[in-house]
Amino acid sequence: MSATLPRAMHRLIGFLGELGPRWGLPAEPCRVHGYLYLSGRPATEDELRAALNIDAAALKDAIAWLKDYRLIEIGQGDAWRTGYDPWELMMRVLDERRRREAGPALATLRECRRLALEERGNDPVLRTQIDKLLTLAEDLEAIDAQARRLSPTTLRQVVGIGGRAARFLDRTFGRRDG
Repeated sequence: MSATLPRAMHRLIGFLGELGPRWGLPAEPCRVHGYLYLSGRPATEDELRAALNIDAAALKDAIAWLKDYRLIEIGQGDAWRTGYDPWELMMRVLDERRRREAGPALATLRECRRLALEERGNDPVLRTQIDKLLTLAEDLEAIDAQARRLSPTTLRQVVGIGGRAARFLDRTFGRRDG
């Protein structure tokens, strides 16, 4: 990354590049998006390459990924821009991940359950373990469907209340790690 970036920006962009892969996201798009978000203004590809010390091919791939996830768009003067509301950005990513991953995961789990039931001498442990995974995935899908019914404002309030309550409990009773 460019040595001219503010230290806080440099550190956070680096962190996002490391964090992304832990969440199943590619590192370079996370870095590019982090730069656009933190700078608070559109940036050209030349600026992005210079600021992030990224080669043209990697930048093109990162931009394509970010466009595909609806996280960036081209603005005036061939400059890329992103939204500046972290909630809106998070919801876009979750929508795309849901669309790409949840349906196929549920279909695979249901197919595996069917196969486990059909096989001769079907293994009750295997069936039980698949059923537990399928139940978890279906429960998460149901929670997600209900959460999507809430307005963005209400969802922010619910999460905010939960976060404040959790921090209060941590301060009152101490943190329970592990």
